[in-house]
Amino acid sequence: MAFLDVTLTLASPGATGTTATSEDSDLSLTVTDTLTVVPPMRGPSQIVATTTGASNIIQPDTSGSTYYLYVKHTGTSDGSSATTENLGVELTGDVPFAVLAPDEFCFVPVGGGSFGVQLQAASGTVVAEFAWFKKS
Repeated sequence: MAFLDVTLTLASPGATGTTATSEDSDLSLTVTDTLTVVPPMRGPSQIVATTTGASNIIQPDTSGSTYYLYVKHTGTSDGSSATTENLGVELTGDVPFAVLAPDEFCFVPVGGGSFGVQLQAASGTVVAEFAWFKKS
């Protein structure tokens, strides 16, 4: 058994809108948690995602288990050349649940069914970093 210490901070000082409501105030939110994980796990890895999601499966069938998944769009097409193409994060049944622009990331629990996770470049190729951890 292992632990993941997770902290998410959202901050936008001086955020303003068109009206003087509570939605226009500064944003300052921090959430922390310690998640318990067990094998199997896959530490930070990279994949060159193509436009065929089924060729870019990064997490196997969850077989009813829940996994914590981290995916980051590195902003490159080959590890050094910049790209502006988006990266789709999908269940293996071709069901998208996130679209990442360059340098964006997601950390999300997935699973509980028979699907895995695959990545799909909008065009060309996108290098993605990923990791997953099985929830205890």
